[in-house]
Amino acid sequence: MVEHFPEEEGVPGSSPGLGTTNKHMAFLSPRQMIDELNIKKGSSIIDFGSGSGAYIYEACRVNKINNHNGKILAVDIDKIKLDLIRDTAKVGGFIVETMVANLENKLILPDYSADYIILANTLHSIENKDLLISECSRILAPNGYLLFVEWENKTSILGPQIKDRITKEDSLKLLRKNGFEFKKELSAGDYHYAFIFSK
Repeated sequence: MVEHFPEEEGVPGSSPGLGTTNKHMAFLSPRQMIDELNIKKGSSIIDFGSGSGAYIYEACRVNKINNHNGKILAVDIDKIKLDLIRDTAKVGGFIVETMVANLENKLILPDYSADYIILANTLHSIENKDLLISECSRILAPNGYLLFVEWENKTSILGPQIKDRITKEDSLKLLRKNGFEFKKELSAGDYHYAFIFSK
């Protein structure tokens, strides 16, 4: 079956690597972010706040490389978006499980049930940030990895209002407080910052 997914989020007609909105301003590439995780065969991947599915579709691509031996779960409060992600993935020959959940609350997921967690452009919209990060810590398996992406804390024409953004320093502090170990910072363009953490 032909693999066909929507273009990368915010990067019409983009190609692998760092996308561009124009020749002067770089935008992050979900493909680049997912490739940095080096996802292993048979892994369980959860995307919290999956939105339009940009990261889910890239996880599907990697899972195909790994002979479809992994499990992919999209979690969001918007059932319509989740249904679209599931159906689009199905057209591409992939299975994506979905779960409707309010990320402001504790999640009905077992401890250590994910080998990789994606939390991209989500935390800024959550009021109880500490609870969500503690839930990520509970759900991520030992030796698992968290991909964390957020909007840079500066005024721009894209993204949330400046008052809703989170600084790199505050993000690092919150994640370390909840048992995450910083591994590296990724190149995420002019509008975002991105980290990989481990447990």
